[in-house]
Amino acid sequence: MCTTKDRHPLVMANYLGLRGEKLAVARVLLVMLPSFFLYGYNQSAIGGVLNFTPFVEQFPRIDTATTKGSQKADNSRIQGTVVALYTLGCLIGALTSALIGNQLGRRRTILVFAVIAAIGAALKGTSFSLGQLIVGRITAGIGVGGVNAVLPVWQSECSKPKNRGQSVVVMGIYIASGIALASWVNFGLSYRQGTSMCWRLSLSIPIIFSILICSFTYCFPESPRWLAQRGRMEEAKAVIAVLEDQPAESEHVAIELDIVRKACDNHGARERGFVDLFKMGRERLFYRLSLSVMINFCAQMTGANVITYYASTIFSQSLGFKSHQSSVLAAGLLTWKIVAASLAYYYIDRAGRRPLFMTSGFGMGISMMCLAIAVSQLEHPGAGTGATFFLFMFMFFFPLGFLGANFLYSAEIAPQDLRIHLSAIGTSAHWLFNFVIAEVTPIAFATIGYKYYIVYACTGVSVLPMVYFLFPETNGRSLEDMDRIFSGPQHWWQVPSAAEHLQKSAIVDIENGDEKIEKFGYVEEA
Repeated sequence: MCTTKDRHPLVMANYLGLRGEKLAVARVLLVMLPSFFLYGYNQSAIGGVLNFTPFVEQFPRIDTATTKGSQKADNSRIQGTVVALYTLGCLIGALTSALIGNQLGRRRTILVFAVIAAIGAALKGTSFSLGQLIVGRITAGIGVGGVNAVLPVWQSECSKPKNRGQSVVVMGIYIASGIALASWVNFGLSYRQGTSMCWRLSLSIPIIFSILICSFTYCFPESPRWLAQRGRMEEAKAVIAVLEDQPAESEHVAIELDIVRKACDNHGARERGFVDLFKMGRERLFYRLSLSVMINFCAQMTGANVITYYASTIFSQSLGFKSHQSSVLAAGLLTWKIVAASLAYYYIDRAGRRPLFMTSGFGMGISMMCLAIAVSQLEHPGAGTGATFFLFMFMFFFPLGFLGANFLYSAEIAPQDLRIHLSAIGTSAHWLFNFVIAEVTPIAFATIGYKYYIVYACTGVSVLPMVYFLFPETNGRSLEDMDRIFSGPQHWWQVPSAAEHLQKSAIVDIENGDEKIEKFGYVEEA
């Protein structure tokens, strides 16, 4: 495990012997990758083992594969609750991260929650009772929710405006890869159902990701914005020098540090908290909070986790495919998600946040409507194939805008001293809506069938006008400049249009071709 003396700025230049872009790439690979594999794997793993024979024998109260009638309906409710309680744990973890995130710092907070996630995975993998399984899922959820709330903030605070989107949205690729990994692991273990080891191994694998997170987090510098917020300016300057690959006494580092210092000063000496986010004021904090909640509402209430959690169930029980075919199709569907997540990585800093949100939402809505039509006509030949096609189409559109960009957006629109709080509430909203979906879906499948998809079709289509009229673009803006965008217009509803007519004042370093921010302000377009 790598360690560094927190309060010794002279040591800070030796993070793995890397600086600048190389250090940023290493952080993405060594911390973000296992963190969001942890997220993705936990999202999908339980869905694959629900139909394992040793699993339902161990936990017969959540068996919906071999039961019928009223017993199946009763078990469906219990199964939905067991699956959903993980997301309740994630919600608790996200909210807790705000309480300790500004006290411990970004790195320590991530470390604490990674350990909690490992404990949860160990409890799940060694479960002999439904109670222990539930405790394990809640504990794992607390860990994953905390990591998921803090890591995008840390990453965005250590990234340059020009590639901040890519550096954070790459987590969408990792989430999709973690989901796909769980699907293929479960597919392989489905051929080894002689003992309980098949599902115990599947539910224990996240321990590996937690160990990697704990091993490498301290190999990288703390957020310079958090250090400045705590009054540790010399350390903040040293970190900025490392992140920018510039001498600590250079003019560039001095300008960056001055911008961060002024942002901290502008928010006043009083330490603010959750209650301040419910006030509008000059900074329009409640508007920002509403945007964070709405974007995470869109990420969940368009139906993505209906498919992620219950892909195997949809293919086997709704579309009538055989067990082996269902496992292959479910794994293939969740692997397909990686392709679209890669497109989001490419376009997030080119097209911007708003176009991806609108395209993703509208595409999901149309896909869900077509899926509902196909499922309603399953008695006709080819309807099952058509439904499968629209499932794959849906899973293409979802990652374009809502597999990482939603967490990025919450971090980008927040003021410095409330960034961890706003991100925590946005992430908590994500998990709250996730909880509702996981709880309701088994019951909805058993009662209203294909009509359930129509709900998500309506939500998906509504994303387009919602984003167009309410959400300002954040692409290319510094985190400090977002304060000016929100506080500038006379009325809050003018913020999106005002952001569209503002452009960044910058100069280009001719020598190395990198964009250097000279003045973090905006000017009216000619």
